Amino acid sequence: MISEKTANLLIGWLLYPIGDLIGQLLLGKFEPERILVMTLVGGLLYRFEIPAWFKKLDSFEIAGEKLNWIGRTVGAMLYFNPLWIARHVFFIYLATHHFQLGPDMRSFGAVILDCLSVGIKSFITNLPISVLGNLIIQTKLPVQYRFAGSATLSAIFAVSYAIEYLLFR
Repeated sequence: MISEKTANLLIGWLLYPIGDLIGQLLLGKFEPERILVMTLVGGLLYRFEIPAWFKKLDSFEIAGEKLNWIGRTVGAMLYFNPLWIARHVFFIYLATHHFQLGPDMRSFGAVILDCLSVGIKSFITNLPISVLGNLIIQTKLPVQYRFAGSATLSAIFAVSYAIEYLLFR
């Protein structure tokens, strides 16, 4: 059996880029730069911040009581909010535009607004599946496996984000 640290390492470096790759392939694309960016984001950012958030949710107390399944599910939904999705979409944008934002701040602002718009629309579109998925993750999985469950759900969403990135902008 592998350790939680090793599992998080593998999940971060592999699952996020695989989900995005599937989304790309469904759209008839293959962008190596994007795979590299999603690999780096998953391996260097998501693998640390997501398990830390779930551990915080598991230990969080209100009036001396730990969060129940509803509180942990809402907490997970608060984390994976439209801003989180917009940040993920921004990474996709950077990769697909070879890290060029445009010559002026107006272009940068337009990119940010575009990513926020996609993040909001994706959040609303995916809300039923996200609530159900996070409910299952928070109620059926022990804390050490929640990142794996969340990464699997996120890989599924990465497929939809890849498609929604084109549909919603």
